[in-house]
Amino acid sequence: NLEMPGARDMVREARAAGPEQKVIMCAIVPGAVETDWIDDVDAAIVMFMPGEQTGPAFAELITGRASPGGRLPLTFPKFGEHRFSEAQYPGVHLRNDMSEGVLVGYRWNDAKEQPAAFAFGFGLTYTTFDFSNFEAACNAGSPGARVSVTVSNTGDRDGAAVPQLYVGFKSLQPVLRQLRGFQKVHLMPGDAVKVTFELGDEDWRMFDEASQAWRTAVELGEEVEVSIGTSSADMVWSGKLTCQAARAEIRFQQ
Repeated sequence: NLEMPGARDMVREARAAGPEQKVIMCAIVPGAVETDWIDDVDAAIVMFMPGEQTGPAFAELITGRASPGGRLPLTFPKFGEHRFSEAQYPGVHLRNDMSEGVLVGYRWNDAKEQPAAFAFGFGLTYTTFDFSNFEAACNAGSPGARVSVTVSNTGDRDGAAVPQLYVGFKSLQPVLRQLRGFQKVHLMPGDAVKVTFELGDEDWRMFDEASQAWRTAVELGEEVEVSIGTSSADMVWSGKLTCQAARAEIRFQQ
């Protein structure tokens, strides 16, 4: 399972020291873990598998000398989540049934409408950001497109924002959307920057098992939904594109 051995008891003991005691969990883990202890800590920092300067780095983060800037590269499941059958994992008689298909990670959460404890791409820092001035347009004469957003630091600390671009279209189902780009921008308080994503044929392509060939949403005449989010579970804007090689048509949906 994905439990952190002893974490629940350790947090409980630390919390018993008194309400004035601040409890911060520093999780040094190889991957996703269950976080059934999260409601009993004041903060949590996931450092995965850091190097020899773990101590000084952790000290700078919790004292505020440095601002956290990472985002989760995977999904942290809710406690007790049943994502796999025994046949899928760990398997029966040394055999695994990979019947989950393309519904891996955040794609599973979206398709099954099962919220995660912490979504793919999630991360906090010591400031706040605003996303605005969304723009999307097909490239005239080609199947590509350009999507842009203005990111503003609305807090009083410097920090890093990571706008993420997700794409979805009918032939991608049962997957609702998938990550097609992200950019990390460092901003001082009050600063703003325009972030632009370039999309190409490969960004709305899928393998059609029936024809045993790669097909694109443009080729099939399908509408493409482009979304900007702060994680796979938090879309702050969505627009719909219908791109063609000879002309471009765009329709927005707030």
